[in-house]
Amino acid sequence: MRVHPRPTAGDQASATLPITVLHCRSSAASYGPERALMMLVEPLAAQGIESRLLALYRQREQGDAVHPLVEQARELGLRAEQIHDPGPFSIGVARRMARRVHASGAQILHTHDYKTNVFGGLASRRPDRGLPWVATVHLHTQSSRRLRVYRAIDLFLLRLADRVVTVSREQRRMLLDRGVDRRRVVLIPNVIDAGRFRELADAPQAVRARLGLPTEARVVTLVGRLAAQKGLDDFLEAARLVHAVQPETRFLIAGHGPERERLEGLSRALGLGEALRFLGYRADVASLMAASDLLVMPSHDEGLPIVLLEAMAMGLPIVATRVGGIPDLVRDGETGLLVAPGAPRELADEALGLLADRETADSLGRSAQRYVDRQCSPERATRRLAAIYRTVLAERGQ
Repeated sequence: MRVHPRPTAGDQASATLPITVLHCRSSAASYGPERALMMLVEPLAAQGIESRLLALYRQREQGDAVHPLVEQARELGLRAEQIHDPGPFSIGVARRMARRVHASGAQILHTHDYKTNVFGGLASRRPDRGLPWVATVHLHTQSSRRLRVYRAIDLFLLRLADRVVTVSREQRRMLLDRGVDRRRVVLIPNVIDAGRFRELADAPQAVRARLGLPTEARVVTLVGRLAAQKGLDDFLEAARLVHAVQPETRFLIAGHGPERERLEGLSRALGLGEALRFLGYRADVASLMAASDLLVMPSHDEGLPIVLLEAMAMGLPIVATRVGGIPDLVRDGETGLLVAPGAPRELADEALGLLADRETADSLGRSAQRYVDRQCSPERATRRLAAIYRTVLAERGQ
């Protein structure tokens, strides 16, 4: 489906001239924030907003590969480009990004992570070529020295942004505590087109057959980047505890990242063997969830995870940690279960409880599904984003 701006009759925000926005994102693959961004493109077009994309493709070696986000954007008919980003910090990448930003023809720059906030924020504030800048904060973590440096620069520059969009209440509090003007901070939670996501899922038994999973096995799944803040050590220990009680249970980890090799070694050391599988990056998340009995998110730090919205859209029961924006979505005992971070035994106990009590698990899943269907549509978010774009242009006299 190709997406182009098409003002909607009767909608005041769409009845004015179209606006062109350049979205910038730095990543090595297509994770939750990338999926969230692509979900906004079509409803933004209905509001008269033309989206363009610039991706910083994090790769050690420059090759011919196209970033998955760029591929998705081009399939939607968007103008999309990429810059090779060898990381961790490159003046050359910053200069190339600045040139692309100013050559894009966009009226507004919208950045979506540390690096593009820093590089894009500096580019947007050039006296000779300034343009309005909107920044979205998905997650602020301090998991490495490099990220702590980016975080400090990012937080300083965010004070200069025309608007800062945050996806969770905790992130909003953090930004206000760091001195970002509350008049410029807007809370817009992540969204999902729940009906369309459900349509992507294959039949559960077909998915299990492809993965070689026993037909009657209970399946516990984790979807996410294999990074330190995701709490994967806790997941593996919880899997060991669950497996000791229910040896027929199978565990799936979908995602890739810097921790994979170490985690595979830890899984072997814990004796999980064939009970746990590392699937790598998967594009068929909806199908994996359809074939699962439980989604676990043991993160130590999170923004507002798209994976949770996807699981809720599928009616999949959830056990997650009480961190970041997770409690904004997972209301303990209503739309899922919450546990303390770094508590694998509590995680295992709650997982075992839901695996044994299908009635409660199904009830939580249905409640979560109703919540996202009513509260998390892309249309709700894009109406607010379109209003932000028009407001910042008006404030700049454009």
